[in-house]
Amino acid sequence: MRTVMIQLRPGELSARMAAMRIWLDERRFEPSSFSCHDGEADVLLRVEFKVADEADAFARYFGGSVDRMLEAGAAPDSISLVSRAEPSPHRVVGRAGVVGAAAGQTTPS
Repeated sequence: MRTVMIQLRPGELSARMAAMRIWLDERRFEPSSFSCHDGEADVLLRVEFKVADEADAFARYFGGSVDRMLEAGAAPDSISLVSRAEPSPHRVVGRAGVVGAAAGQTTPS
C-alpha cells in the first residue's frame, strides 16, 4: 500500500480535488482510500493506492510525496517527489465523481 500526501492551500481544495477525480477516472486508477485533514494554514490530502505505479504517477502529476508502506512490521520508506505543485490548469475532483472542469474548460479525452 502506498500513501500519497499533498499539501494545498484551503482555497485550492475544491478545484484540485475535481482535477484529481478526472485524472484518476481517465486512467481508471482506483485509490483505496482518501482523506482530508485541515491544518492551521493548509489542507493535507492523503490518498492511498494498492498499486505502486498508480501512486507514483499520481504523486508526480499532482506534486505530492509518496510513503511506501512495506510488509507488516517493516519501517516505511518515504520518498519526497515534490513538496508543493501549482494547481493544474487543465481540470478540477470529488470522490463521488467529476464535478466540473477548471474555468469552464472541457476535459480532453
